[in-house]
Parts: sequence; C-alpha cells; structure tokens
Amino acid sequence: MYTPKPLKWDDALSTGNQTLDEQHKYLIDTLNSLGDAIIEGHGIDAIARILGRLRFYAGWHFGREEECFESYHCPAAEKNKKAHAVFIEKFDKYQDKFHESGGSLDLALKVHEEISDWIVNHIMIVDGELYPCIHSHPKPLKK
Repeated sequence: MYTPKPLKWDDALSTGNQTLDEQHKYLIDTLNSLGDAIIEGHGIDAIARILGRLRFYAGWHFGREEECFESYHCPAAEKNKKAHAVFIEKFDKYQDKFHESGGSLDLALKVHEEISDWIVNHIMIVDGELYPCIHSHPKPLKK
C-alpha cells in the first residue's frame, strides 16, 4: 500500500523564475499537507479542504506559468498548457470521485500518489524547459 512521503524542494526543480519557483514550493507544501492529513488521520473534511486548496491554487498557478512561458517565447509553451489541461481534468475527476465516495481514504492516497509523481515530473521535465529561455533572455520578450 502506498504511503505518502514528503516532497522536498531541490534546486534541480528551479525554472529560473523566482516567482514560479515560490509557487511550486507552495504546491509542494500543500501536497505535503495532504499527505500529513492522510497519515495523521485528520479526517475527511480536512482532506477535502486541502484538495480544494490544491485544485484552486494549481489552476491559478498554471495561468501565471503559462503567461511566463509565453512572455519568454518558450518553445514548450503549448506542451505546458496541454499538460496543465490534462492535470486539471484528471484532478477534477478524482476530486468528484472523492466527494461521491464520502471521502475514501484509499482514493485520497491514490490522488496524493499521482499528483506527487505528476508535479515532480512536470516541474523537472516540462517546466525545466523554461530555464534556458529565461537565461537566454533575462527580461521577457515583447509580443
């Protein structure tokens, strides 16, 4: 059975944009809060609140990140946007199933596991493509 493990920020996750990196750290902290709530038995209401906060913040953050990708004319901008849309769709389905189930802990664990993997892989692989764009153009390019 899956056991939530805390994610830790590492400089390998840096996009080169301090604001986005701080937002990623907040997402990681919120995901860690979800893991803690599950492990420590904080209850279904606490888990539901954290899921809601995670969904809201992810949606907000994705908008800021997509703007940043566009402003630096990063070639991965469209890939990033599509990955965000897939994430939101998947997360929304999990969140709906969680509520419909009355707050299944097994489902909460599955959500934590998948989101943890997705966030780390997405930041390292897709968001990592922003780093050279920022470093080759210290200021955003005009459209």
